[in-house]
Amino acid sequence: MSSRAAAACLLLPILALLGACCGASPGKPDPYQRANRAIFSFNDKVDAYALEPVSKGWAFITPKAFRVGLDKVFKNLKFPVRFVSNLGQGEVRGGGSELARFVVNSTIGLLGFFDPASRMGLGQYDEDFGQMFGRWGIRAGPYWVIPIVGPSNPRDGWGYLFNTALNPLTYVGGGIVAIINGRAILAPQVDLAREASLDYYVFVRDAYLQRRAALVSNEAWDEAQPVADDLYDLPDDLYEVEDDLDDMERNHVP
Repeated sequence: MSSRAAAACLLLPILALLGACCGASPGKPDPYQRANRAIFSFNDKVDAYALEPVSKGWAFITPKAFRVGLDKVFKNLKFPVRFVSNLGQGEVRGGGSELARFVVNSTIGLLGFFDPASRMGLGQYDEDFGQMFGRWGIRAGPYWVIPIVGPSNPRDGWGYLFNTALNPLTYVGGGIVAIINGRAILAPQVDLAREASLDYYVFVRDAYLQRRAALVSNEAWDEAQPVADDLYDLPDDLYEVEDDLDDMERNHVP
């Protein structure tokens, strides 16, 4: 029995539940568009009236180098999600690399504020439970927009619950700070997307569906992606508006 099959057998109850939820997928990717648009609008207002002003204030009082380093700390702490998700897909190399990165960055890198692991050639394998379920053959199901959380689907929704359960930030109260800090970092990209798209809802939906399909099939991750510091090299005067409550699971960015 392959390692991937063995991992799947260990979680048969989960597979049964997910299969029942996602087995019958509607013919089109967004069958609940009216409800999704309403929730998307709600999320956007929460962002505009709560997260945006807070993240702008955070960006104003903190230097960019600190925000980048703190984001790396939060990413480092999510190691259990990546480690288990890699092993759940039979990706022993990925799991081993993630374990080595966590040890190096948590010690030499001061809890992950710095990233010596990448300079040592230890790649990052950014997997999550939604990707793992997808590799097991569980279909995504229809597109959903979840209040506060953002774009999702039945498979990734269940994956989000497992990701949250294994994320140490859930238990130490750092999740809100991670969202605010990450939102400030991504502000320029989201601002540009809003300005460039004719329909921001459609832009976010299509980008999410394409990205998740690529991640599940590993098209975007044939090789581990090291953290690239220059991806954070953005002018501070652009840190004004943003909206990204999706998995903050970006390609480091995280």
